[in-house]
Amino acid sequence: MNPSLEPRSRAGRAPRGFHGRYAQPISHQPLPQAVNNLPTHRSIVVVDVVSFTRPDRDNVDQLAIRAALYETLRDAFEDSGIPWRQTVREDRGDGVLIFVSAEVSKVLLLGPMPARLAELLERGNTARAPRQRFRLRVVVHAGEVHQDAHGFAGYDVNLAFRLVDGRPLREAMEHSGAAVGLIVSEGVHDAVLRHGYGGLDAAAFEPVRVQVKSADVAGWIQVFAGGAVVPVPRQVARGPVLDAPTDVRHGENSANGESSVSEDSANRENGANSETDEHGPVAVVFADEASLVDELAVLGVRTVVLVGRAAGLGPGLASIARQPIYIDHEFIE
Repeated sequence: MNPSLEPRSRAGRAPRGFHGRYAQPISHQPLPQAVNNLPTHRSIVVVDVVSFTRPDRDNVDQLAIRAALYETLRDAFEDSGIPWRQTVREDRGDGVLIFVSAEVSKVLLLGPMPARLAELLERGNTARAPRQRFRLRVVVHAGEVHQDAHGFAGYDVNLAFRLVDGRPLREAMEHSGAAVGLIVSEGVHDAVLRHGYGGLDAAAFEPVRVQVKSADVAGWIQVFAGGAVVPVPRQVARGPVLDAPTDVRHGENSANGESSVSEDSANRENGANSETDEHGPVAVVFADEASLVDELAVLGVRTVVLVGRAAGLGPGLASIARQPIYIDHEFIE
């Protein structure tokens, strides 16, 4: 049998490698790169039409949606202070891949642009035939991009598409009437969003975990409807609360003159593996163990199972900042 013709799902095939915060690093020897094709840093925006190929839409409907999409994007960018002429666009059929010059602040892509996009989209939909009304999934990322004779490529381009295709953003749009769903990459969150530039509110975004193909990464979601940010539907699986990046490194002094080590580093020194043991340590709490709730966070508990009447203890778990799991019936052997 020719091995190259065997099914990709054949038993014994090596497991797929993952990349991202939750994955083990992939180590390999890079091949020499051509000097004439070095990457350049750009903001990356991927826009995707929700259910573009819906069965009730014909070619005429899809063409009308595409025309309206580009017009709406252009106006939203311009109205947000992002010159459309400073963007480079690659058509994706049911969406657009947009590169924005590094000279344009990402604050504009996170603040005014998504809200304005949703406002213009909803206004335009009121005048469109029902089959030509559309909604959008949007990702804002940034990174190194290669350009060749065929278009654009690179790890960060791939990651942007993983984020927009991920289950959390799809669920957010499926379970809401939002006009626009936005997901922000971890890199943009850490470098821009969490600092609150230009009035950005990181607390208005929901952390999620995106697992698509080889990607296993963090993201932050926000949805827009009626000209405003609306709550992310409860059906969307939240990601674990992630530690904020620290500026304190080994050997540097903190404000009180003492050396500071990140929580992740401390966990590694104690033998804990937060990337492979995403749900632990786990605590199971019964109704008569209410006195233990205050001690769980100190013990490093990340997942709490509240059994039976212990469900009423949920408000006491705020210090753990995790989503508790509720079991309706008490059952013990």
